[in-house]
Amino acid sequence: MKQTIRARMLGIYDLFLATGAIWIGAKMVKSSSEIFAEEYPDSWASRLPFDSWVMPGVLAIVIFGLGNIIAAVFTLKTRHNSSWNVSAIMGAIFFFSLIFQRIILEESYIVTNPFLALSVIQLCLGGYVFFGYRKGL
Repeated sequence: MKQTIRARMLGIYDLFLATGAIWIGAKMVKSSSEIFAEEYPDSWASRLPFDSWVMPGVLAIVIFGLGNIIAAVFTLKTRHNSSWNVSAIMGAIFFFSLIFQRIILEESYIVTNPFLALSVIQLCLGGYVFFGYRKGL
């Protein structure tokens, strides 16, 4: 019973992250309008191999949005000890992408640190589920 609660917490958290990634990715895709130009400055895009924020937005939706949806489905639907794997992989990808963003851009976005915290929480929840399976709860 405890393990089911642990896995559900992780799956719900994955869905939370997926929703945020899709929302932010959609804002990036629409950033060509003046409303979003302040949030995603072109000076940052010039340091990346993209001409605009459309492709990074699409990548955010596909990698982090759909990836976390897959992680949530896998965590919530499967009942064996490897259901935490996809969530842990997504947490690691999220964490390292933020570290690389900091290195490439040489500056931090206002939500970089909160996003780092979200990725660490995802990794910790994945570990919590893993250790629950390991202890046989």
